[in-house]
Amino acid sequence: MIGILLWSSLLFVALAAFTLAGPASRYFRIFLGRVEARIDEILGEMFMFSITPRMVTFLSGAFLAVCVFGPWLLFGSLLGGLIGAVVGGAVPIFIIWQMVKRRRSALETQLLDGLITLANGMRAGLNLGQAIDLIEQHGDKPLSQEFGLVNREVEHGTSIDVALDNAGRRLRSHNYRLLFAAMKTTRIRGGNMPETLDRLGESLREIIRLEEKVKAQTAQGRTSAIFMGVMPLVVLGIYYVIDHEGMSLLFTEWQGHLVLLVVLILNLWGFLWIRRVVSFDI
Repeated sequence: MIGILLWSSLLFVALAAFTLAGPASRYFRIFLGRVEARIDEILGEMFMFSITPRMVTFLSGAFLAVCVFGPWLLFGSLLGGLIGAVVGGAVPIFIIWQMVKRRRSALETQLLDGLITLANGMRAGLNLGQAIDLIEQHGDKPLSQEFGLVNREVEHGTSIDVALDNAGRRLRSHNYRLLFAAMKTTRIRGGNMPETLDRLGESLREIIRLEEKVKAQTAQGRTSAIFMGVMPLVVLGIYYVIDHEGMSLLFTEWQGHLVLLVVLILNLWGFLWIRRVVSFDI
């Protein structure tokens, strides 16, 4: 296994060197620049400033090389290499997407606590900036990080309305955009800010309750999609143990490659179809 990893890494380095030195280097660099720019945007959204986009790109490329050349060298199967390419390209994207999704879910969960802190702080005589600073000092991450960034922008001369607009675009959340719009409207037209935040909190609490109810009612469908996606791999592994020689034909003969390709496409289509059916946006 160590030899496979070593050869995969060497082949990846050789392929990268050939690509950079060849006529396709210009297009490769443009593509790589766009990928790293998107990775840098995601890392900035998650406040992971100690990790560079180039580091993520290199690790993803090394993992892709292992997934491609590992099955190819181990089983001598071109289809295994193609499947490995799909897996090696999808897994890093899936991991990053899950990290972003988890952070955004935490932000949605902490929103009501942030509203209560803002309302109570302003009832105690604090202005909006001081109430936001209260969340930064005593709130949990990642909510404290986002409101802390709003404070940093205001301290560097940005008006609080513009800082709130920037936060709304950065967070990409309907609930936070609604919060910031209500805060701006109350500031411009006047009104009781704590009372506005209380009414908004009641509305958001009802929205979150409905979302959780929908998630509970569609949990069985999402679980079925996961089982359907995993079960072919489990069955393949069981048959590979029972009939090693027969199952090896799937990886060595072109007819077996065709069968695996059809199974993969149908399984992926079914998984995405179920996920689409049970996905609701309130």
